[in-house]
Amino acid sequence: MGDDKNAQIPVIEPSENGPYVVKNLSVVKNSKGDDLSTKNVVALCRCGGSSNKPFCDGTHAKIEFRSENLADGGKDKRDNYVGRNITIHDNRAICAHAGRCTDGLPTVWRMREEPWIDADGAAVDAIIQ
Repeated sequence: MGDDKNAQIPVIEPSENGPYVVKNLSVVKNSKGDDLSTKNVVALCRCGGSSNKPFCDGTHAKIEFRSENLADGGKDKRDNYVGRNITIHDNRAICAHAGRCTDGLPTVWRMREEPWIDADGAAVDAIIQ
């Protein structure tokens, strides 16, 4: 947004049982840091099912996504995955389950493997990002 005095502040509004509707967004980057083209109003996925992440593709309706907070307080515990140079803390109760980790670094966040997080699976800078 820089020093442009006419630039508007982005506004994020969660839609009921659907995506985040974002207005006045000038830059969107994917999990690899690449710039994505955007419009004045965009819908960002929050169900985790879109095949066009970070944008919504309507999957929330097909999978009957519900926006209520259904977090299981019983899962509110932190698991630590210790690597040589970094420790990754995982808490299932506060994870948004948007797929950003597994899509962005599948060598670290490994679906259907145990342990499912390999803290040595990528460079520390990539994990932090």
